[in-house]
Amino acid sequence: MMSLSYQAAMQEPLLEVMQERMAIKSWQDTGDRNSLELLVRSHARQAWAKAISCANNPVHVEDLVVEGIIGLIRAANNFDLKFKVRFSSYAVWWVSAGISAALARIKVVIDIPARTYIEACGDRLTDDRTIQVQTAIKGIVPLDGPMGEAGVFTPKTLQCPEPNPEELVVEQSSRVALARTLYTAMAVLTPAERKIIKRLKLKPNPDCIQGLATEMKITRTRLRQIERHALMRLRKELLNCGFELEMLG
Repeated sequence: MMSLSYQAAMQEPLLEVMQERMAIKSWQDTGDRNSLELLVRSHARQAWAKAISCANNPVHVEDLVVEGIIGLIRAANNFDLKFKVRFSSYAVWWVSAGISAALARIKVVIDIPARTYIEACGDRLTDDRTIQVQTAIKGIVPLDGPMGEAGVFTPKTLQCPEPNPEELVVEQSSRVALARTLYTAMAVLTPAERKIIKRLKLKPNPDCIQGLATEMKITRTRLRQIERHALMRLRKELLNCGFELEMLG
């Protein structure tokens, strides 16, 4: 399994579209591991960004990155070159799915013993000791150290709650690509269908159904029929563009 440090992953150059597609084709057609490594290394920042957002224990982060890399490899195996999307957009779900599954396993191993220990001790644990146990299990490193005779830790940690610039770039790039794909897919809809989908599904604050029906001079029932038909067509088109059923919910 290839591995890449956080610093190295962030320094890897992003591939151009043709480089990316040639690497995918070479890997799928001939099993060229150099092509796979080139593809994975250029997208490893996705695995790191997702892993860092899910855990604050360095050991857990590294484990999650490995799962994210496996997700990238699975994405490379399944990517269809007919898809008119960038590999990074297609790989988002695979990386997230792998890391989420691993995170669930980690929590089963770590969280349950911690909770069991605290519950088993009952009243014998002071509030301060309980905090220390929970802190140790979560892998949080306090910057201030013990304070007071009881040794209570402050909540300051090494983890920054805000995404770093690299994470923002990956997230923004993925959002732009997904928005572009959605816009392209909506071209198969009629003007009325597009209007309904935009107003009911894509706005931060969806319009009132009755108000939209009145505006379009149709009944609520008819509007719902058009909406269902439009969603079916849009779903089919997005699948053709490379989305997975799980990604569409």
